[in-house]
Parts: sequence; structure tokens; C-alpha cells
Amino acid sequence: MEGVRGRSLSKPHRVVKPTLSGLGWLGLWIGLLIPAASTEVEIEFDRSIPVSDQAKLRSWIDHAANQLSRVGGRFPIDNATIILHKTDRGRGPVPWARVQRYGGEGIHFYINPHYSEQAFVDDWTALHEFSHLLIPYPGNRGIWFSEGLASYYQNLLRARAGVVSPEKALQDLNAGFERGRKDARRKGRSLAELSPQMWQTRSYMRVYWSGAAYFLNVDVALRQQGQSLDQVIAAFLACCRQQWRRWDEQSLIATFDELSGDTLFQQHYEAIIEATDFPSVQDSYRWLGVQTQGRSLRLDTDDQYHQRRAALLSWQEEDTTKG
Repeated sequence: MEGVRGRSLSKPHRVVKPTLSGLGWLGLWIGLLIPAASTEVEIEFDRSIPVSDQAKLRSWIDHAANQLSRVGGRFPIDNATIILHKTDRGRGPVPWARVQRYGGEGIHFYINPHYSEQAFVDDWTALHEFSHLLIPYPGNRGIWFSEGLASYYQNLLRARAGVVSPEKALQDLNAGFERGRKDARRKGRSLAELSPQMWQTRSYMRVYWSGAAYFLNVDVALRQQGQSLDQVIAAFLACCRQQWRRWDEQSLIATFDELSGDTLFQQHYEAIIEATDFPSVQDSYRWLGVQTQGRSLRLDTDDQYHQRRAALLSWQEEDTTKG
């Protein structure tokens, strides 16, 4: 989750580098560095996390960071700090997490270290939060864009990593869309209205999954032209991700369109931003050979549809920097 009103959700922690003075005298954090596709990702452990649990947690973070790096051929930013906090509240291995955008980019994970390494890998949270780093924070008005991208990629990356089957990833996406539709019907307001008021109106499902539907539709439209969202993201990471400037969803959309040589991002934006209905994904489903049957999905087994879904939901031996 991104920070409220562009700020971190709680007071930032002081980062202590993994030096002898930091570890031996201050004793506040245990820090380690792991490579992630030519980028150093620094992991800071809350000292209450047992040393015996840290290897599996490093492996979990390494797995998520490297899966994200495959989207655009590199990790999105040159330096990232991942801070792991122990919590006994909430359910599952990662009850809560948040992205830090200011004072150095990174992610805070609030974890229960007693879970197994596989339980952490199976959890969706790390892939969601890491996916936020693909783009700069677009501001509160554009929170649908950021949360939508993260919600979309969390499902793609779980399938590509083999954590879930392609069929399960599509089912999870579809279940998210259904939650978004229900929230849209209850709210009866446009995405433009609800996105900057997401926290006050508790419109999380409407905002997150409308954004994910937007990215599915744009990704499919790009693939119909021989491109992909992965390729646009790769080009953005190469040219623009670390530019020192203020971004919003409009400037990101304009840049993505320029990089793809089309206006698909803008066209799909205009189709959804003022609408009170949830975005339709039926055209994308048809192209992928996906049919809805109540809450279930039926996948067309014809080879052309199978290949299209495989290109979306598995790692392909292609250069994502092309296009």
C-alpha cells in the first residue's frame, strides 16, 4: 500500500547501515545486502526477529526482488531499503506492509517470522509491494494507477514465478474484479472522485481493482499490436524512472504512450476515469479465451488462446527492452 496523502503511514525508522559500529554499538538493526539484477537491496531486520529466522526471510525478499527485476530487465531503482518489523497482530505471514517514497525509497513489511519460508513465498504481499516500485508515486489523485499496477502485477508475477497456476492467477484477478464491481455499485461515483478520497470513503476495492482492470485492458491492447506492458515498463525504467521530477498519472500515461508509440494508455484512461461503472474486461477476456461462468472461469483450450495466456502468465524468452 502507498502512503496516505503522499506520506509514510507511520514515523520512518532511522536506517542503520550494516557496519561494525551499526551492528556492534547501536544494536538497533541487523542489516544485509542482497543483489537484485545489478541493484543492491538492503534488508534491515528489527532486532526482535530471531537470527535463526533471517535466512528464510532474506530468501523470500530475494525471490520477490528478482521476480520484479524480470519485468523490465532490471530492478526499478538503484537503491532500495527493505525493513522487516516483527508483529504479533493480524493473520498470515505478512499482515501488513507499506511503501516508503520519501527519505529513500523502500518497503516496510510487518511480519510474523514463525511462518515457513514457503508460506512467505506463497503470500502475495511482497510481489504487490515491490510492484509499486516500478513507477514513482503518482499522488493521491492517481492512487488508482499505482495500486492498479501493483494489483495487476502481483497476480501475473505469482503465476510467472510458479507460486500459483496460470488458471489460479486468472481466477484471483477475476475475483478482485468482482469485488471492485460490488464496491462500484455501492459507491455510484466515478474513479476520478473516489481515488483521492479512497481512505475517507473506504473505496479500496473500487480503486485497486479498477486500476488492475485498466492495466489488463491496456496490456492486451498492446499485445494485439505486438508489444506488451512489460516492454513499456522496461523502456520507462531505462529512460525515466529515476528522473527527479513530480509525476502524476497524467504525466505517466503521456510518457507510456510516447514510449509505446500509440495512445492506448490515454484512450483507456478516458474510457474509465469519469465512469461510475466498473471497467469492462470482456474484450480482454475474449482475446485471452476466458469466459465467465458465475464466479468461475472457463478457459478455451484452443492453441491460440493458450499461447496468448502463456505469454501473459509465464516468463517468455524475449527481450523486454524491445518495443
